[in-house]
Amino acid sequence: MQPMQISSWQQAELNAARWMRHWGYADATARPGGPDSGVDVRAAGALGQVKYQAAQVGRPELQRFVGARPRGSNAQLIFFTGSDYAPTAVAYAEEWSIALFKYGLDGMMTPVNAPARRISRPSPSTSPSPSPSPSAAAAASDASGESFWKRNWRVVAGVSLLLAPFGSIGDEKTYTGPLALDVLKFIGILLACWLVGTFLLATRFGFRTGPIGSGSAARADRGRTRPAAPAPTPASDSPDALVSEAARLLRSGRRQHQVDAVLRERGVTFMARGRILNEAKSLNKRTRDARPHGRAPRR
Repeated sequence: MQPMQISSWQQAELNAARWMRHWGYADATARPGGPDSGVDVRAAGALGQVKYQAAQVGRPELQRFVGARPRGSNAQLIFFTGSDYAPTAVAYAEEWSIALFKYGLDGMMTPVNAPARRISRPSPSTSPSPSPSPSAAAAASDASGESFWKRNWRVVAGVSLLLAPFGSIGDEKTYTGPLALDVLKFIGILLACWLVGTFLLATRFGFRTGPIGSGSAARADRGRTRPAAPAPTPASDSPDALVSEAARLLRSGRRQHQVDAVLRERGVTFMARGRILNEAKSLNKRTRDARPHGRAPRR
């Protein structure tokens, strides 16, 4: 398939959607001319914004893009432009794990930062896959519906179990004894149903301890096709590196909740974030205690 020549903003958005499908976001769709909500390409696990302009992309454009992501969403943010990125924009993208790409007039994509290189194929110069045919799109829609129920059956079962004990109140076949015995029965049913229901919800939403990045990052990747051989975890996302980065952010004046937000965007789980913040504060305290008295810290 020949590369797609870019001569309008509509073609730029359609080209970005084709590349996102090429990278594994099979349901990526662009709707040029639709409502401008700050998102030009949508997929189950990613959101894309496309700029067709000669001006350099700055930090404010990326901040508005982050604000356009739905509350609570862990979708990967991907930004496309035909121009360049300001240094402040690149630094902000690294902080929020936004993948930055630059496209040429021939439709080719070039990754600009590490998040972009992680999601792109090893050879970004290859042509993107063609748009799916109507029959393929229908099959993908059916598969998407199936995967939705496969992903969310725990939610349905968990909520049903949480509500089930209250539905048994007044059942003459269940509560046949004295009042005290009926109360004990209800408490037993309540505890059993809530225990199983809470477990199902916890396993669905990832509220558990585990390796760094095994929670929200795994949920954000569900819309993507897994590669044949998983790429190794970057050294910059190792536990020691995250502790060092969190300590540096705290020393620079960031609040604890701001550093927690940065770690959350990196895909670090709730329990791991708490451990990293505690170790970062301990590291900063040890550094301060190790300085000679009367000597100001070097800027």
